[in-house]
Amino acid sequence: MPVNTQTLTIGVNNEWGSRISNTLRGNYSTQTSNATAALHAMGGAVLPPEGLYLGDLSASSNEFNFQTFDTYFFAAGTIGHNRTKQFNVTDDLSWVVGSHKLKFGTDGRLLYLDIHPATGVVSYSTDTVQDFLATGQTDIFTNTNRPAEILAKALSLYAQDTWNPSSKLTLSYGLRWELSPAPTAQGSTTLVAWQNLNNLAALAPAPQGTPLWNTKYGNFAPRFGLAYRLNNNGDFVLRAGAGIFYDLGLGAASIVPSFWPNSASASFPAVSLPVSNVSSFLPALSFAPPFPDQIYAFTPNLKLPRSYQWNVALEKSFGGKQAVSVTYLGQAGRDLLRKEALFQPNPDFSGLFFLTQNDARSNYNALQVQYRRPLSKQVQALLNYSFSHSLDNASNDYVAGVSNTVISAKNDYASSDFDVRQSFSGAVTWALPSAARVPILSYISRDWSLDTIVVARSGFPFNGQVFLGAGDLAEEFTRPDLVPGQPFWISNPQAPGGKTLNPNAFLVPTTIRQGTESRNDINGFGLTQIDLSIARLFSLGERLHLQFRADAFNALNHPNFTNPSGFIQFGPLEFQSAEMLNHGLGGLNPLFQGGGPRSLQISLKLTF
Repeated sequence: MPVNTQTLTIGVNNEWGSRISNTLRGNYSTQTSNATAALHAMGGAVLPPEGLYLGDLSASSNEFNFQTFDTYFFAAGTIGHNRTKQFNVTDDLSWVVGSHKLKFGTDGRLLYLDIHPATGVVSYSTDTVQDFLATGQTDIFTNTNRPAEILAKALSLYAQDTWNPSSKLTLSYGLRWELSPAPTAQGSTTLVAWQNLNNLAALAPAPQGTPLWNTKYGNFAPRFGLAYRLNNNGDFVLRAGAGIFYDLGLGAASIVPSFWPNSASASFPAVSLPVSNVSSFLPALSFAPPFPDQIYAFTPNLKLPRSYQWNVALEKSFGGKQAVSVTYLGQAGRDLLRKEALFQPNPDFSGLFFLTQNDARSNYNALQVQYRRPLSKQVQALLNYSFSHSLDNASNDYVAGVSNTVISAKNDYASSDFDVRQSFSGAVTWALPSAARVPILSYISRDWSLDTIVVARSGFPFNGQVFLGAGDLAEEFTRPDLVPGQPFWISNPQAPGGKTLNPNAFLVPTTIRQGTESRNDINGFGLTQIDLSIARLFSLGERLHLQFRADAFNALNHPNFTNPSGFIQFGPLEFQSAEMLNHGLGGLNPLFQGGGPRSLQISLKLTF
């Protein structure tokens, strides 16, 4: 999937005397992605012609995929061509008045999202390869899509003052204001708002032109901070701060153009292959009910998510050689975004109605201890330990699954998906001494350094999952029922990590509902890793230097694993870890992600 990112920033700095200065910045950024899928003849495989799966559809604008649950899936065709554009202007004015340092600023932003998905998507699905070979039939799920464009706007204003009322005390306080209206449709795109959300029997689209949610103008965010020297020499300091912070809330809205009314879906069970007229399976786009399987909507009174943050810290330095700090910090997220799934709220709906509301909340509290030692007597060190707990009822904007007809926010408040109860990290550098008395040994042994990084933390929590199947509940999940008295884990020396989930601890609910298992009630695998490096610096002149370096990542080759997926219906492999942690964390390239097997790297760096 080639991604092309281009950005241009122009800035102007002005100073009017020694007390007033201004910084103006303008940015234009664009990013395009062109995603396609293709089959490759690996290992001598014979590729089927695309027409066998796409029939009378063209691969240049359509996509197919074939899925069995006992293997994997393969796909070919066009996935999508998307583009985003951003226009951003910021201005910051600084003004020194006596002992006050005043700052005023603004941040304006326009975000354009242009989505060009595959015109048609055809998905073939069967339980096992053997079932397909025996019957020649698969279930077919199709989507019809059209391009969509939306525009999002945001504006921020702030004022701040930093004041030194005495030589020991520094105060910082200010106020920020955020404005973030709902995104608007561009061109021929249609966005649909909804009305009568308090009466599901009358739930229906609002008149065309109604915004996805109403704009709120009262998003004021005060901030306050202080630093106070507790003794005369200034090596014992108290710091504290508090403030309100708003999120723009636009992330959850970016998915809306990709669904109804810009997309329609259909399903066809037990279809015999091959099919020549695949286009006849693609549904027509329509505004009329019954509405399709998945609808994404927002409550009209949606608020910007906000968080309250506070911290208190004591820091003591010792002779300028080292310092220790102890910090308590907390954060309370309120009016956070959370999608709730309503299953067929009235006869006009054939599937799930996903409603984004402000009923998510979070709380985080942490005690952090840090030791710092700048380079002294050839040793430099930075050690960190935190004891914390993060709780919420939605660790992201998306909630999949159904509980009766609504996923209740009050039933999901538990440890966050990313909760790490205890974490330690340390970095130590030792400048190795040289054999100064023997010239040849002095040359060989000088300018060497040894570095080590140690990370040890507890694991992310998780829970078992129940796959609800396809059709109206495509790719939706709930939690299973728990069997009283059964442990979550059982010992298994042959499994990654030496244990597997206990299959006797879970049951599939007999009805479409949330199971009795609590959210994130299983402690997952942790992470322990030690990295070692040795380096030598060669001086080739006054400004020319060559560094040799050898790195050993996870030097002790300690195994770290991801949590099991926990799909209790799909057999024993779902009850044990399926990959190393570096693959499961995602995001970064696994070669540069922690939690992998031992790897070695040798490098040379020339600086001039």
